[in-house]
Amino acid sequence: MSKVSNYSRRRESAQSEGGADYAAKREDLVRIAARLFKEQGYQATKLADIAREAGMDRATLYYYVGSKEEFFRATVEGVLDANISEADKLLANESLSWMERLHAIYIRLMVSYEENYPATFVYIQEQMHQVGADETPWAQEIMKKTRAFDKTLIGFIREAIASGELRANVPPRLVENALFGMLNWTHRWFTPGGPMTGLEVAESFWSIFIDGMRSAPEN
Repeated sequence: MSKVSNYSRRRESAQSEGGADYAAKREDLVRIAARLFKEQGYQATKLADIAREAGMDRATLYYYVGSKEEFFRATVEGVLDANISEADKLLANESLSWMERLHAIYIRLMVSYEENYPATFVYIQEQMHQVGADETPWAQEIMKKTRAFDKTLIGFIREAIASGELRANVPPRLVENALFGMLNWTHRWFTPGGPMTGLEVAESFWSIFIDGMRSAPEN
Protein backbone atom coordinates (compact mmCIF):
# COMPACT_ATOMS: atom_id res chain seq x y z
CA MET A 1 0.00 0.00 0.00
CA SER A 2 1.38 3.47 -0.92
CA LYS A 3 2.25 6.11 1.62
CA VAL A 4 -0.41 8.43 0.14
CA SER A 5 -3.09 5.72 0.47
CA ASN A 6 -2.09 5.24 4.08
CA TYR A 7 -2.44 8.97 4.72
CA SER A 8 -5.81 8.86 2.99
CA ARG A 9 -7.09 6.26 5.43
CA ARG A 10 -5.66 8.19 8.37
CA ARG A 11 -7.23 11.41 7.05
CA GLU A 12 -10.67 9.86 6.85
CA SER A 13 -10.29 8.55 10.38
CA ALA A 14 -9.09 11.91 11.74
CA GLN A 15 -11.89 13.82 10.02
CA SER A 16 -14.55 11.49 11.40
CA GLU A 17 -13.16 11.77 14.93
CA GLY A 18 -13.03 15.56 14.68
CA GLY A 19 -10.04 16.23 16.95
CA ALA A 20 -9.51 19.91 17.82
CA ASP A 21 -5.80 19.91 17.00
CA TYR A 22 -6.41 18.23 13.66
CA ALA A 23 -9.18 20.67 12.77
CA ALA A 24 -7.02 23.68 13.73
CA LYS A 25 -4.13 22.48 11.61
CA ARG A 26 -6.41 21.82 8.65
CA GLU A 27 -7.87 25.34 8.95
CA ASP A 28 -4.34 26.73 8.97
CA LEU A 29 -3.56 24.83 5.78
CA VAL A 30 -6.75 26.10 4.16
CA ARG A 31 -5.69 29.68 4.98
CA ILE A 32 -2.25 29.05 3.46
CA ALA A 33 -3.85 27.57 0.34
CA ALA A 34 -6.24 30.52 0.03
CA ARG A 35 -3.36 32.99 0.21
CA LEU A 36 -1.39 31.12 -2.45
CA PHE A 37 -4.46 30.79 -4.70
CA LYS A 38 -4.90 34.56 -4.41
CA GLU A 39 -1.23 35.38 -5.03
CA GLN A 40 -0.39 32.79 -7.68
CA GLY A 41 -3.77 31.73 -9.09
CA TYR A 42 -5.44 28.36 -8.60
CA GLN A 43 -3.96 26.71 -11.67
CA ALA A 44 -0.38 27.78 -10.90
CA THR A 45 -0.46 26.71 -7.25
CA LYS A 46 0.70 23.16 -6.55
CA LEU A 47 0.14 21.01 -3.47
CA ALA A 48 3.91 21.08 -3.07
CA ASP A 49 3.74 24.88 -2.76
CA ILE A 50 1.18 24.61 0.04
CA ALA A 51 3.20 21.94 1.83
CA ARG A 52 6.37 24.01 1.59
CA GLU A 53 4.66 27.11 3.00
CA ALA A 54 3.30 24.97 5.85
CA GLY A 55 6.71 23.48 6.59
CA MET A 56 5.76 19.89 5.81
CA ASP A 57 6.31 17.39 3.03
CA ARG A 58 3.65 16.73 0.42
CA ALA A 59 2.89 13.23 1.70
CA THR A 60 2.10 14.60 5.17
CA LEU A 61 -0.22 17.14 3.54
CA TYR A 62 -2.40 14.24 2.41
CA TYR A 63 -3.14 13.54 6.06
CA TYR A 64 -5.19 16.75 6.06
CA VAL A 65 -6.52 17.11 2.53
CA GLY A 66 -6.87 14.80 -0.44
CA SER A 67 -6.48 17.19 -3.38
CA LYS A 68 -5.99 20.78 -4.46
CA GLU A 69 -9.69 20.95 -5.34
CA GLU A 70 -10.53 20.07 -1.74
CA PHE A 71 -8.49 23.08 -0.60
CA PHE A 72 -10.33 25.28 -3.10
CA ARG A 73 -13.66 23.92 -1.94
CA ALA A 74 -12.84 24.55 1.72
CA THR A 75 -11.69 28.06 0.83
CA VAL A 76 -14.86 29.25 -0.89
CA GLU A 77 -17.84 27.11 0.02
CA GLY A 78 -18.54 28.26 3.58
CA VAL A 79 -18.38 31.95 2.68
CA LEU A 80 -20.72 31.50 -0.28
CA ASP A 81 -23.22 29.58 1.83
CA ALA A 82 -23.17 32.28 4.52
CA ASN A 83 -23.84 35.05 1.99
CA ILE A 84 -26.67 33.09 0.39
CA SER A 85 -28.22 32.56 3.82
CA GLU A 86 -28.02 36.30 4.56
CA ALA A 87 -29.66 37.16 1.22
CA ASP A 88 -32.47 34.67 1.91
CA LYS A 89 -33.10 36.26 5.32
CA LEU A 90 -33.31 39.70 3.74
CA LEU A 91 -35.66 38.39 1.06
CA ALA A 92 -38.00 37.07 3.75
CA ASN A 93 -37.90 40.29 5.82
CA GLU A 94 -40.99 42.14 4.66
CA SER A 95 -40.36 45.02 7.07
CA LEU A 96 -37.58 46.24 4.77
CA SER A 97 -38.01 48.06 1.49
CA TRP A 98 -36.36 46.57 -1.58
CA MET A 99 -33.76 49.34 -1.52
CA GLU A 100 -32.99 48.54 2.12
CA ARG A 101 -32.60 44.86 1.26
CA LEU A 102 -30.28 45.69 -1.62
CA HIS A 103 -28.23 48.01 0.56
CA ALA A 104 -27.97 45.45 3.37
CA ILE A 105 -26.71 42.61 1.16
CA TYR A 106 -24.31 44.99 -0.61
CA ILE A 107 -22.73 46.03 2.68
CA ARG A 108 -22.74 42.44 3.96
CA LEU A 109 -20.82 41.23 0.92
CA MET A 110 -17.97 43.71 1.29
CA VAL A 111 -17.75 43.13 5.04
CA SER A 112 -17.68 39.41 4.29
CA TYR A 113 -14.81 39.96 1.86
CA GLU A 114 -12.86 41.59 4.67
CA GLU A 115 -13.81 39.12 7.41
CA ASN A 116 -12.97 36.10 5.26
CA TYR A 117 -9.98 37.52 3.42
CA PRO A 118 -8.74 36.20 1.06
CA ALA A 119 -11.28 33.36 0.70
CA THR A 120 -14.00 35.34 -1.08
CA PHE A 121 -11.50 37.03 -3.35
CA VAL A 122 -10.23 33.60 -4.39
CA TYR A 123 -13.80 32.71 -5.31
CA ILE A 124 -14.23 35.90 -7.35
CA GLN A 125 -10.83 35.54 -8.97
CA GLU A 126 -11.15 31.88 -9.93
CA GLN A 127 -14.74 30.68 -10.07
CA MET A 128 -15.81 32.04 -13.46
CA HIS A 129 -13.26 30.07 -15.50
CA GLN A 130 -12.13 27.39 -13.04
CA VAL A 131 -15.24 26.14 -11.26
CA GLY A 132 -17.55 26.84 -14.17
CA ALA A 133 -15.52 24.63 -16.48
CA ASP A 134 -15.27 21.78 -13.98
CA GLU A 135 -17.68 18.87 -14.39
CA THR A 136 -17.31 17.47 -10.87
CA PRO A 137 -20.51 17.30 -8.78
CA TRP A 138 -19.11 19.82 -6.30
CA ALA A 139 -18.21 22.33 -9.01
CA GLN A 140 -21.64 22.03 -10.53
CA GLU A 141 -23.23 22.55 -7.10
CA ILE A 142 -21.16 25.71 -6.59
CA MET A 143 -22.33 27.08 -9.93
CA LYS A 144 -25.92 26.23 -9.02
CA LYS A 145 -25.54 28.20 -5.78
CA THR A 146 -23.88 31.07 -7.62
CA ARG A 147 -26.77 31.30 -10.08
CA ALA A 148 -29.32 31.18 -7.26
CA PHE A 149 -27.49 33.98 -5.43
CA ASP A 150 -27.37 36.03 -8.62
CA LYS A 151 -31.10 35.48 -9.08
CA THR A 152 -31.75 36.87 -5.60
CA LEU A 153 -29.58 39.93 -6.20
CA ILE A 154 -31.16 40.77 -9.54
CA GLY A 155 -34.54 40.19 -7.90
CA PHE A 156 -33.79 42.88 -5.31
CA ILE A 157 -32.91 45.27 -8.14
CA ARG A 158 -35.99 44.44 -10.22
CA GLU A 159 -38.28 44.94 -7.24
CA ALA A 160 -36.58 48.23 -6.32
CA ILE A 161 -37.20 49.43 -9.86
CA ALA A 162 -40.81 48.22 -9.83
CA SER A 163 -41.44 50.00 -6.52
CA GLY A 164 -40.05 53.26 -7.87
CA GLU A 165 -37.04 53.31 -5.56
CA LEU A 166 -34.66 53.01 -8.52
CA ARG A 167 -35.03 54.62 -11.92
CA ALA A 168 -36.51 52.39 -14.60
CA ASN A 169 -34.54 53.51 -17.65
CA VAL A 170 -31.47 51.36 -16.89
CA PRO A 171 -31.68 47.58 -17.47
CA PRO A 172 -31.56 45.59 -14.19
CA ARG A 173 -28.64 43.47 -15.38
CA LEU A 174 -26.60 46.57 -16.14
CA VAL A 175 -27.42 47.93 -12.68
CA GLU A 176 -26.25 44.67 -11.11
CA ASN A 177 -23.05 44.54 -13.16
CA ALA A 178 -22.15 48.11 -12.27
CA LEU A 179 -23.08 47.98 -8.59
CA PHE A 180 -21.63 44.57 -7.68
CA GLY A 181 -18.83 44.92 -10.19
CA MET A 182 -17.41 47.70 -8.02
CA LEU A 183 -17.28 45.29 -5.09
CA ASN A 184 -15.85 42.41 -7.09
CA TRP A 185 -13.05 44.56 -8.47
CA THR A 186 -11.76 45.17 -4.95
CA HIS A 187 -10.01 41.80 -5.14
CA ARG A 188 -7.34 43.65 -7.12
CA TRP A 189 -6.51 46.19 -4.43
CA PHE A 190 -8.27 45.75 -1.09
CA THR A 191 -6.50 44.25 1.94
CA PRO A 192 -7.68 44.32 5.56
CA GLY A 193 -5.93 46.90 7.69
CA GLY A 194 -5.67 49.45 4.88
CA PRO A 195 -6.79 53.08 4.96
CA MET A 196 -10.48 52.09 4.67
CA THR A 197 -12.44 49.26 6.22
CA GLY A 198 -14.63 47.00 4.13
CA LEU A 199 -17.69 48.76 5.55
CA GLU A 200 -16.34 52.19 4.58
CA VAL A 201 -15.52 51.01 1.06
CA ALA A 202 -19.01 49.55 0.59
CA GLU A 203 -20.79 52.62 1.95
CA SER A 204 -18.69 54.88 -0.30
CA PHE A 205 -19.44 52.78 -3.37
CA TRP A 206 -23.11 52.67 -2.47
CA SER A 207 -23.28 56.45 -2.14
CA ILE A 208 -21.46 57.05 -5.41
CA PHE A 209 -23.70 54.71 -7.36
CA ILE A 210 -27.09 55.06 -5.74
CA ASP A 211 -27.07 58.85 -5.76
CA GLY A 212 -27.11 58.56 -9.53
CA MET A 213 -29.69 55.76 -9.59
CA ARG A 214 -32.42 57.14 -7.35
CA SER A 215 -35.73 58.06 -8.91
CA ALA A 216 -36.13 61.76 -9.41
CA PRO A 217 -38.74 63.24 -7.02
CA GLU A 218 -42.09 63.96 -8.60
CA ASN A 219 -42.93 67.61 -9.16
